[in-house]
Amino acid sequence: MELNKTAKIAGICLAYPMAYAYLKYFFIDFSDENVVLKKLLFVLFFIIWNELVVRGRGKTPPKIVWFWYGIMGTVAATYVTGLADWVSFIGLHLCALYVAIISNRLWYEGRTGSFIIADLFNAGVIKAFTGVPNIFIDLVNLGKSGKASADAEAALPGEKKSKGSAVGAVLIILVMIPIFCIAVALLTKINPYFDKAVSGLLKNFTFKIDAIWLINNIFYFIFAVPTSLYLYGLLSKSADSDGSKEKKAFEGLVRWRQSCRKISPVVSAVVTGLFAVLYLVFFIYEGSYLFSAFAGRLPEEFTAAEYARRGFFELTGIMFINMLIFLLVSYFENRDLPGRKGSVAMIIALMSESVIFAAVSFSKLALYYSRFGYTPKRLLAIWGTLIFAAGAVMVIVSTLKKKDCSRIWIYFTVVSFALMSVVSSVLYLMMGGVD
Repeated sequence: MELNKTAKIAGICLAYPMAYAYLKYFFIDFSDENVVLKKLLFVLFFIIWNELVVRGRGKTPPKIVWFWYGIMGTVAATYVTGLADWVSFIGLHLCALYVAIISNRLWYEGRTGSFIIADLFNAGVIKAFTGVPNIFIDLVNLGKSGKASADAEAALPGEKKSKGSAVGAVLIILVMIPIFCIAVALLTKINPYFDKAVSGLLKNFTFKIDAIWLINNIFYFIFAVPTSLYLYGLLSKSADSDGSKEKKAFEGLVRWRQSCRKISPVVSAVVTGLFAVLYLVFFIYEGSYLFSAFAGRLPEEFTAAEYARRGFFELTGIMFINMLIFLLVSYFENRDLPGRKGSVAMIIALMSESVIFAAVSFSKLALYYSRFGYTPKRLLAIWGTLIFAAGAVMVIVSTLKKKDCSRIWIYFTVVSFALMSVVSSVLYLMMGGVD
């Protein structure tokens, strides 16, 4: 049997067990025992499963997929002791979707870039749902290919060979099993020593069905069926694709993006400028309060805890709004119309203010951390602040150089999360566990 056919069969056979394990030990895990081990083992087997499905199609995943495998393994290993289990949960799902795309070189841009959301949608929705029937198609084709190859090997020139029947083979086996059992029973009646040997053997294969266990697991047994169709559809449909549809879709997305750019840069400059001026006025009014943490002192009316919490989430919201403004401008502004320089200047000003907001947020967190020490949530807040700051810097660099730098920001986000999860785990273990 060829290697790719062996891998294909293994990929099909693993579909249901992987779906069952996903539901019981990853998606809906009510047990607090061995959480990290279960997540880590599932990720490991998912990686093996993905490799089998891809190689079963005669493909070889690119080397960059091992980077994403490493990220998945790191996040799974720090699932409990990392920044936040719910962020790790979401991150692992996104990585799994992206791995299906990367393994088969199906990026819309030909690499990781600003269309990553479209890549994830392509994997999780288009590929997964259109690939739901794939497991049945592959089973049928597997049987056909096996019979065809056997006939081709056995056939002589000019000789017509009759085709074997897989259904007939299964029926023969089902009929022969009870006949075989009857034969064994008859032999045990003849020889008492043979009877004793068979009885001892059967005791080792006696399975007791626990009704309560069956009831508790019936949900997983039933819903593992559609889950297996979805998961196998995701991997197999991606592996079946040659990238031609993605190229056409990417061209369509680019045309759609160009068709959206109808707003004058003057309008976007005015709108962006209003926000920039608003923040400038805010800095004037609140400057002494906002920047007091840089000097290591607090306003008299606040404790360290009150100062750190006051305004932090609001500042994060402001940074998110600024990033949203940039995205709206980049998608809807017609860059060929007059006023582009003014719009660029306002975007740079807005993002520079976002960097200042991020620095203020970071100073608040650093002060709070220095007073009260480590918790995973505080590290998560620090990581989020760094990501917003890096995003603002990315926008400034992209605008000045007229080059998309989103790829660098995506990799920075992923790597920094994995590293912060490791740091959190080390601190967690050193301090004996902190909530």
